[in-house]
Amino acid sequence: MIIVMLSVSCTEKESITASKTSLEWTMDGGRKTVDITADCSWTVTAPEWVTAEPASGTGSSSLVIRAAKNEGMERTGTLIISSAEAMAEIALVQKGVDFRADQTIFEFASDGAPIDFTITSTYDWKINISEEAYWVSAEPLSGKSGVTKVRLTPAPFTDRTPRDRAFLTVNYATGFTMLTVSQALPNRAPAKPELIAPEDGITDTRTNPYFSWRPSKDPDGDPVSYRLMVSDDNGNNWSTTSTTQLRSKHTADLSENTSHLWKVQAVDAFGATADSDIRTLTTGDGGVYEDGEVSLVHTESAGADNPVHLIFMGDGFIEEDYAEGGAFDQAVEQAVNSLFDVEPYATYRDYFRISTVAVYSQERGATVKEDMTSVPRQNADTAFGTVLEGGNSTAVDSDYQKVFSYAVTVPGVTQEALQNTTVFLLVNIDAYAGTCMMEYTGRSVAMCPMGRNSFGQVVIHEGGGHGFGRLLDEYRYHADRLPDEEKENLSLWRKQDPYFGYNIDITGERSKVHWKHYFDRSGYEAVGLFEGGYYYDSGVWRPEAISCMDDNRPYYNAPSREAIVRRIMRASGETFKMEDFIKNDKVRRDPTTKASNYVEAFVPFASPILIGQ
Repeated sequence: MIIVMLSVSCTEKESITASKTSLEWTMDGGRKTVDITADCSWTVTAPEWVTAEPASGTGSSSLVIRAAKNEGMERTGTLIISSAEAMAEIALVQKGVDFRADQTIFEFASDGAPIDFTITSTYDWKINISEEAYWVSAEPLSGKSGVTKVRLTPAPFTDRTPRDRAFLTVNYATGFTMLTVSQALPNRAPAKPELIAPEDGITDTRTNPYFSWRPSKDPDGDPVSYRLMVSDDNGNNWSTTSTTQLRSKHTADLSENTSHLWKVQAVDAFGATADSDIRTLTTGDGGVYEDGEVSLVHTESAGADNPVHLIFMGDGFIEEDYAEGGAFDQAVEQAVNSLFDVEPYATYRDYFRISTVAVYSQERGATVKEDMTSVPRQNADTAFGTVLEGGNSTAVDSDYQKVFSYAVTVPGVTQEALQNTTVFLLVNIDAYAGTCMMEYTGRSVAMCPMGRNSFGQVVIHEGGGHGFGRLLDEYRYHADRLPDEEKENLSLWRKQDPYFGYNIDITGERSKVHWKHYFDRSGYEAVGLFEGGYYYDSGVWRPEAISCMDDNRPYYNAPSREAIVRRIMRASGETFKMEDFIKNDKVRRDPTTKASNYVEAFVPFASPILIGQ
């Protein structure tokens, strides 16, 4: 109560009367006037939600009484005008709200601290929690007329699902009120990126270099993207390129003959960041790869012990084709995209370290022995001396040993590592042809001419299938039975590598075929025993009706995918587990109707060149 008192002597007989004995307000409150008749001094006593002016006086007067807005239940009280011997009373009533929650938006902290609020209601009420707000509990969930304290508590996080805005509904007799809830996700910043290239302090670099770095692990397992940041004014201003890759080209050529700072910022899915160290580089005035220069296209990030190397080189590319972003870079990009658009390479991409080596040729193209549909017979002075048979043949040959001599200049690629490495030799000629050289030891060179309508096919067939997957052709163009000498040769190679030619079987028995573990497995109904393959119509079997090793379509059959993943695991130092392969196997049947950009009259690529011990 607010009590205002003024003590003044009155005449012999004190008297106080008020013009009104009761006052009533709506919940919005407001101003009312009461006339006071008195022959003495008086004071006013009123409830705290009411003010009276004046609070005291002598003799008759007008009293202004104001009620504040009522955000609670109906309230009552008494206003008293009194002297030492006399008193007048006015009954006060103010309507209350039907329903009110003193808070309707709840933003929980990441630590999960509960939030209390108050419900004031004339009616019984109940809280309904929506499906999206499953993670919030309310205590109590319902209440009676009156004032009730309610506590909302978020459940502990069990995954990384964001708790964005969701709703609770409080229903009462005449309507409802919506409560909005959200919670900040507990979030830790990713590890700072480790820079790879260009090396710190490098000078005379190209004006449009590629920058690369190792992946940043996020302690919460969130996906991480990156911002490449470059400054030419000592860090006062930074230009930024965003990417999800571990290699990025600056969006605009750097200034020539200028010192630059650069760094990489890792950003998780919820905005937490971590910056790498800062490196310096100084540009020269050129933008062309030097002859023999190694560049990194993709860095492994799967966390395996060893990277799985793939190396891309070009034959028939002259010096100007090696400008940054020029003809060679475009060819590599097309080849890499073609290969890693296909399973299982798409899923296991982060096991691979992809490098390029610039090798200058004196002339563009390649030597062609016999006229072809797209190119005539010709001679070309190229770095690796690539030769296309031409005519009706799709055979290609090159100087493999020279290719390998360049391959071992790639950091981390030793002679031992080459046994699990495929070199893609991109031949700068528009011709439908392709051949893979496969050594008994595991080394391979996939020779991939850049036919306008066949380049992607030759990459996935020769490089992804033969070279790395060590698969055999499923073509059938001899109406005969597979000769015994071919069976013996296949058995000999499988002594070195049990998974060599894993897409071909010579038993023909469902109980013995090496892909029998697919027969009763759900999702692999396409796998069976289909007679014909390895160039012959009988005496040899393939696992599915059609696949990449048959007509070059972008689909490897199940045993082929298994063989590829087994080699990835072997090369990376990890153990192949069938249950993991099945879990990660995303495309289990041929999704194509024909190979993309398929030539009308299909011509098989040449048989692989098998070089034994």
